Amino acid sequence: MRFDFLEYAAPTARNALQVTKEGWFRDDPILTRAGIFTYRLANGQVRREYRPPEEVFNADSLASLRGVPVTLGHPGTVTADAPRGIIGTVLTAGRRDGDNLRAEIIIHNPKAIGGHREISLGYNVKLDETPGAIKGERYDAVQRRITYNHCAIVAQGRAGNARLRMDEAISNLRLDHTRLPVMSGALAAREQMIRRISNAWKEGR
Repeated sequence: MRFDFLEYAAPTARNALQVTKEGWFRDDPILTRAGIFTYRLANGQVRREYRPPEEVFNADSLASLRGVPVTLGHPGTVTADAPRGIIGTVLTAGRRDGDNLRAEIIIHNPKAIGGHREISLGYNVKLDETPGAIKGERYDAVQRRITYNHCAIVAQGRAGNARLRMDEAISNLRLDHTRLPVMSGALAAREQMIRRISNAWKEGR
């Protein structure tokens, strides 16, 4: 199971955060993206894994997002026998937005979010241990056959401390960071979304 972290990105103009009559939150945030993800091994060695667009936007991979639970933090693998921490659902299959992957989510317990400000997908991959380079940046392996298990809402600033448990050849990895272009405005967008959620919650009380 992989746990990768990505900061909230802005809702689209057409699909801004909505508050339902029940007080639930609906949005279509960026959940992940294609690109190189950097990890650090327990011995301090840096490892770079490439998520190519053909894998991130593979039809079966995108379809695997539909119906997975949204959780508060990472409860491990989520199953019917272990439904810990569920606060919502991913309503749709993933869809491509440039290099980003979006999906519509609903949060049934918005009060539980508190200061949690990042999105982190839990998923399984098949690692292709073939190194290479893309646009001048090297990588050590390629993530293939991405299948999603859950979408976690996690606290700000935890990306450097995330512990990853692998079902493949590598174990004891820690996520360093997710490569995001400066133009994405993810930091500002994340704060805007949290303010929007906070204001919506106050108005709904």
